[in-house]
This record gives sequence, C-alpha cells and structure tokens, in this order.
Amino acid sequence: MLRRSLIIDPKDTVAVLLENARKGDVISTPQGEIALVEDIEFAHKAAIIDYEAKQKVYKYGHEIGYMAQAVPRGTWIHNHNMRCDRGR
Repeated sequence: MLRRSLIIDPKDTVAVLLENARKGDVISTPQGEIALVEDIEFAHKAAIIDYEAKQKVYKYGHEIGYMAQAVPRGTWIHNHNMRCDRGR
C-alpha cells in the first residue's frame, strides 16, 4: 500500500512517514517508489538510499547524524542504527 511521506530538500537521504506503515508498504520518492523493509511508525524516518556505515544522514536539507551500520533503502532509521555527535 502506498504510504504518505515527506521529503523537503533534494539533499535529503531519509523520508519522514506521515502515517504508520508496515513492511512491504511503499513510499514515493524523487528516485521512484521504495518498499519498506520493516514496520515504521508515524513521524519516523525511512532510508531512501542504500547507506554505508559512517555515511551522513540528511533530513530537511540538514545533516542530522551518520549511520552506525550499512542498511538498505526502506529501512527504519533511528538511534538503533544512526548516531549523532551533537551535544557531546
């Protein structure tokens, strides 16, 4: 099922889900449709690129952190697989 998501800036490497989504649901991106590889809750991030470990994450046109591990597009991005050194 197609789910609503938000991508603000061409630099963004994640989409923000505007509704709860299930594994196999699809989001639309400028690069085409992406199937989610796991359940993702409302307001959480989904990868819209295949990430390598230590690759920067961009949301709303700003760097918000970096990946702790490699993950494929469609993956839920949160503090279990992304790091941020701000405030340390």
